[in-house]
Amino acid sequence: MNITLDLRPGVQDGVHRLRDTISRLGPDAELTIIVDAMDAQSTDKLTEELRSHGFEYLPKVSDGTTYNIIAKRHLLQ
Repeated sequence: MNITLDLRPGVQDGVHRLRDTISRLGPDAELTIIVDAMDAQSTDKLTEELRSHGFEYLPKVSDGTTYNIIAKRHLLQ
């Protein structure tokens, strides 16, 4: 399952929305987080939250106006 969480404009309440979204995801979930490119430097708390819930992530600049974080949580084998 792949879920998209759009945090534009601004990431002020992003951690709370991310926690809520993570609580509804299955153990082998994929998540795409979208923020404005100018908010990319403010995503540390989001990535900390992802790591604390077992997600691996990759940042990706989209079209120059958006910044995406692609995250995947995998079942432990």
